Amino acid sequence: MAAAFGIAIAAAVALIVAAVVTRGGDDSTPDPTTTPNAAALNLDGIPQEGVYLGAPDANVTLIEYADLQCPACRAYNEVVVPSIVERYVRPGDVRAEFRGLAFIGDDSERALRFVLAAGLQNRLWNLQDALYRNQGGENTGWVTDELVRTLASTIPGLDADRMFEDADGDVVTSMIQASAVSAESDGVRGTPTLFVQIGDAEPYVLESGLGVDEVSAALDDALGR
Repeated sequence: MAAAFGIAIAAAVALIVAAVVTRGGDDSTPDPTTTPNAAALNLDGIPQEGVYLGAPDANVTLIEYADLQCPACRAYNEVVVPSIVERYVRPGDVRAEFRGLAFIGDDSERALRFVLAAGLQNRLWNLQDALYRNQGGENTGWVTDELVRTLASTIPGLDADRMFEDADGDVVTSMIQASAVSAESDGVRGTPTLFVQIGDAEPYVLESGLGVDEVSAALDDALGR
């Protein structure tokens, strides 16, 4: 797990992690003899463009720094993101932005490369959700070609061969480097860390917590509700 969970959010993250743990271990490596867990986030009809999810003209952007191996990121994705997507992203009020980091280790970067490559086909959010739901133990080699290809085959419109080729390409490498630079500039020391941006203004860190109510309240405030 990442060393910290962002500024003033550790308690909220701990509660989210606890909720996921009670539903079934978040550190178990996927069993190759079983069918991988399907993606559960409903993205039908929501526009995607690279690392973005939602209407391009939305005036509020919710920025998430995340490591795909981070159990707290998985918990946030499973517990909070579905509600935020339905309440704010689907109606076009908020646009979500993914900024991937590789704090934890090799599997973090491998997963991130595949997710960003899927983003080049506007399927980042689909693969991100599927990988979180099949997250294994940290740096156990759980991000296998077999797992990624199986998950990719369940995502309409995603060309797995192209994704594998793009994952090791210069474009994806540049995107990873850019996120790392941005995280350093923003003072990010752990994942997940959320920022809210209104229009072209400087993004500000969400310090109130990572629960559905806290994130919703921050977005309502940004939207002037």
